[in-house]
Amino acid sequence: MMALTPVLPDAKAGYLRSGLQQVRGWLDASTAVYLSGIEVAQRTEDIVGDVAEIGIHHGKSFLCLSLGLPADQRAVAIDVFDDQSANVDNSGRGNRPTFERNLAAYGAGDNIDILQSSSLDLEQAGFVTAGRRFRIFSIDGGHTKEITENDLWIAERTVVERGLVVLDDVLNRHWLGVISGLFGYLADGGSLVPAVLVPNKLILATSVDQAKQYRDLFAATFPTALEKADVPLAGHLVDVYAQAHWLVRGENDETGPITGHEPMATITAARLTELEGQLRTARSDLKAVQQQLRAANLPLYRKAARRMPWLARPVRPIFRRVRKVMGRPR
Repeated sequence: MMALTPVLPDAKAGYLRSGLQQVRGWLDASTAVYLSGIEVAQRTEDIVGDVAEIGIHHGKSFLCLSLGLPADQRAVAIDVFDDQSANVDNSGRGNRPTFERNLAAYGAGDNIDILQSSSLDLEQAGFVTAGRRFRIFSIDGGHTKEITENDLWIAERTVVERGLVVLDDVLNRHWLGVISGLFGYLADGGSLVPAVLVPNKLILATSVDQAKQYRDLFAATFPTALEKADVPLAGHLVDVYAQAHWLVRGENDETGPITGHEPMATITAARLTELEGQLRTARSDLKAVQQQLRAANLPLYRKAARRMPWLARPVRPIFRRVRKVMGRPR
């Protein structure tokens, strides 16, 4: 599916087009578009606040949120970085020097705050008592049930009324602590409400009414990417958004695909002919390999009988015995 992004600040658009695939990490390209686009869409709705992320790695998703941010808003990056003893489940390995190089390489501003800490220590450090201030809070840190619950409570207490929380790996079968933590948080009375599911991330709002407004905002911002609406999840309804091939639009009117994604609409006739030729060659190679495998499947003793009968003769009784035991016909 081909889709157009909303118009994005040039720094964001440039990062998506040419930088996203260069930064190491785990982030679906479509989800990068959704994070970037909804950050901008919040501004059009006059939703004011900073952005934050727990779990940075090299900054792949943090850059989607922080690039092009208004100068009077802060972007807070939280990670244990070098203190890997606090990375209890090995769910990532933040590298601060690499992260800072990526910030500089892709044009992040001076409004970045880096906090080296386990999220389990944030409340004791006074992070929560600073008050509600985030319009987007991304959770991608430890993936255990305990840490996920902790991070959701931290986000609930620091996100502004019209803000949103993004929970990573909620349906990832390798990290079932995340969905266990989500259900534990909701069962304990957590007020965040599931609203939108994008590839590998769940977006939660601060109330049922706000969840409905975010579903409407996503529909207006990404009108061609809705895959399924009104899907029940944990007692709420969420809208599911698809993976797509995106043409990224910047404020300077430049439009182009995300590096590594080759939309069909941009493939020339010559390129299509080249791909068809590669497919024919691959099929021919496969056929040759199949013939070799069939030839190799000829029993070894038959080859020996033909090529070296004086060596094959003594082992024939053994093969006959093996075939008899296995119930195979002589």
